[in-house]
Amino acid sequence: MSGNSGSHHSTLSGIPGHGSYKPETSWQRAIARNAGIYTYPHSEGGSGMSETQFAKLVKEDDPKSACTPLLIEEFRCLKNNEFANDQGRAATKCVKWYNEWMQCKWDEEKMRFGYSYIEDLPARKHKAYIAAPDYQYS
Repeated sequence: MSGNSGSHHSTLSGIPGHGSYKPETSWQRAIARNAGIYTYPHSEGGSGMSETQFAKLVKEDDPKSACTPLLIEEFRCLKNNEFANDQGRAATKCVKWYNEWMQCKWDEEKMRFGYSYIEDLPARKHKAYIAAPDYQYS
């Protein structure tokens, strides 16, 4: 029997000072990250795309869009609220920009294809009988 044989020493290597250890499952990685023992590989170094790179990419994608500033503002908000570290908090803070962008895209779509939200008033008797369902589709 050799003293170095055994696979139980890998569990100790997650403790600081006992070498580097990558947890095998996602829940182990999450616990290790929250404890400060493990950092995700993508979180080191640069924090991804810069704001100017993102703005350039978005403007190249759709140069005539009036919604581009909203998308850039959402990116700026996510970046300022550290989306890489705490996605839930950043998404909660920046959902207003996403909603504004979606509304803007819908307005662009309406203008492009001529949809109209203005409808005539319903006729005085627009249902067959009082309890009939009011079918109103938009």
